[in-house]
Amino acid sequence: MNRSDVTDLIIEAKVLRGIRWADVAERVGKSKEWTTAACLGQMAFDEAGARAVMDIFGLPAEAEPWL
Repeated sequence: MNRSDVTDLIIEAKVLRGIRWADVAERVGKSKEWTTAACLGQMAFDEAGARAVMDIFGLPAEAEPWL
């Protein structure tokens, strides 16, 4: 698994589950813009943020180092 794979999983889950960036941002505690960029691989989450994103999008444990 690489960062591109994680981004693809996030986008797929977002579309299939109807997840909104604003809802993810609220849970992570960052702005919608920052959170969107991080989910798309342009920023890095702290450990708590990474775990929240993994939970929201149903990502496997292998995704955590890439977040």
